[in-house]
This record gives sequence, C-alpha cells and structure tokens, in this order.
Amino acid sequence: MWPALTASAAMLSMLVGGAMAVGPALDAAPAGSSGLTAPGGVTGTGPGHPVTTPGVTVSGEPGGVPSTTPAPSPTAVTAPVGSAVPLPAPSRPAADRTTPPPAPRPAASSTPARPSPLPTLENSRVTELEDQVTALINRERDRAGCSRVRTDERMRTAARRHSADMAEHDYFSHTGRNGSSFVDRLAAAGYPRREAAGENIAYGYPTAQSVVDGWMASTGHRNNILDCDARATGVGLAYQGRTTYWTQEFGRE
Repeated sequence: MWPALTASAAMLSMLVGGAMAVGPALDAAPAGSSGLTAPGGVTGTGPGHPVTTPGVTVSGEPGGVPSTTPAPSPTAVTAPVGSAVPLPAPSRPAADRTTPPPAPRPAASSTPARPSPLPTLENSRVTELEDQVTALINRERDRAGCSRVRTDERMRTAARRHSADMAEHDYFSHTGRNGSSFVDRLAAAGYPRREAAGENIAYGYPTAQSVVDGWMASTGHRNNILDCDARATGVGLAYQGRTTYWTQEFGRE
C-alpha cells in the first residue's frame, strides 16, 4: 500500500480536481467542514476551499499535506465512538518444555510446524512513535513562532480509536463509519466540543518523520500544525498488517 495523508484544516485556499489518485496522499480537516477530494489521493473539508496537491487529502479541519515518500494517504476524519486501538501484540519466543521419558504409544501422524508470526510493535513502541510526531510538530511550531502543544490523553484516545477503526475496517476518511466527525470523536473521549480545532490523518507512512514531512508538504495539514491558537494535541497510531494509520487531533483547551 502506498503512503497517504489526510488533514482537517480550518483554512484551505483552493480545491484541485475531484478524484482520488494512487500515491502519497494527505488530508486535513477543521471543525465544521465538509469533505473534498483532489487529484493525487487528496481529500479536504473545511472552511474556505481545500488545497490539494498530488497525493494529498485535505478535509474540513485545519491541516492537509502531500507526502514525497511512498504514498501514505492522510485524511481528517472522526473516529467511531468506542472503537479500540488494535496495537500489535509483542512477539514472544516459544516457551521451553520438558519432555517426559518415552512411553509406548501408537504412531501418530505428524503435523506441519506453524510458521512464526511476523514481528510486531509493542504498545510502548507505538506510544513512542506517537510522541515522536508531537515532538516533530512542536519543532515546526517553534520555527513558526507558535507556542508548543501538549499531549492531552483524551485527544490521544480519540485519535487512537479513529486510527484503529480505519485499520480494522479498511477505510480512510475524516468521517467515521457511524457518521461521526472528529469533533464527535473528541467529545466522546471527554474533550470539549467547542475547543476542537482540527484533525490530520494519514496511512502508509512508516515513521514519525515521514508522516510529519508529508503533512508539512500540504497546505491544509500544515495549517492545522501551525495553528497558533492550538494548545493541545493527541496522536494515535494503529496497524493493519504492516500498514500504518495515523491520526492527529488539535484542540484549543
């Protein structure tokens, strides 16, 4: 799967095209926006007109950046309420067993050995990657003269739920399967609706640096990241096989 990004941005200057394309994609969405799609796998919703670049999806909330890396597709969307984040289970070596002394028994048919499971990330590693995104976002905000955002665990919960739902049900959107918006998702996690500022989403980007680079390359996603009124954020990462699904929420509380 190619990487894709999606961001929800409050301010997008224009909308290009109207078709989802294969390749890197970004999406940004600000509060109270509707979804738009542009060439290159970009969709956007938000006040004003979304800006799309090849492989970028922008949706309603501030934010939305195309990626130059293999196509992760970002989107701004709200996660269905109550969905859990599927975190890869840690791989474990097979436990040692002692064998009893041989005893007479009838010959048994042999069964093929099971293949070892693919290595997966432990929960602590997922949290580390989420925190890396926040650190990289704050570096960009420092450069722009904006105050740093802090991690709000309610927002992280909302972001994880949405990433998990997209990964589990194989879709990519700022709108949850139950029709929820990112504002709905934040409210379900206990964050005040009126303080919801925006959302960026992406899939397929393997590292924190690559997804942030993708978002920063797209006007809508970048607007979410560099919204100087934002005070808090929450990043959620989920996996489907080897494919990553990223969601980042922004708030003003």
